[in-house]
Amino acid sequence: MLIKLINSGVIVLCSTLIGLEISKRYAFRTRELSALQGALSRLETEIIHYASRLPDALVRIGESIGGGTGKLFHKTGELLSLKKKFTVSEAWCSSLEELKKELYLQQEDMDILRRFGDQLGSSDREGQVRFIRLTLQQLREEEQKARAVREKYEKMYRSLGLLVGIALAIILF
Repeated sequence: MLIKLINSGVIVLCSTLIGLEISKRYAFRTRELSALQGALSRLETEIIHYASRLPDALVRIGESIGGGTGKLFHKTGELLSLKKKFTVSEAWCSSLEELKKELYLQQEDMDILRRFGDQLGSSDREGQVRFIRLTLQQLREEEQKARAVREKYEKMYRSLGLLVGIALAIILF
């Protein structure tokens, strides 16, 4: 009898943790989108006011922002600084591809970032600023959608994990 109770507790605990992990992805996506917006705003400031070299600006932004977003900017800046064979677009896309497992982003978000990378460094200062602002607007819209989805599904998955675990424990024992 004691073994059945322990097994039931383990099942409930594991399914609850799975539900929490799934729900956490929704929260992390909104944080990641917010961090990307902050990083792009800082990049815009670096371009307009400081006229920084792009690799230096990307590394500075990457160092000041944590998480996957910081790594993305830092890695891109390093690739541009160290390996002259990369174009800005290639360095951005390479970093994005390498870090996509660490970024809690969906395909739409990745597409926005790929388009941004394709345009990064390919025009004059005013063109860069316009494209950064366009990307910021697109990321704001995605963040609003992500917040709506988060509100809808985050609590559901947490509760669902617990309830599925209880149901499995009851069925199996």
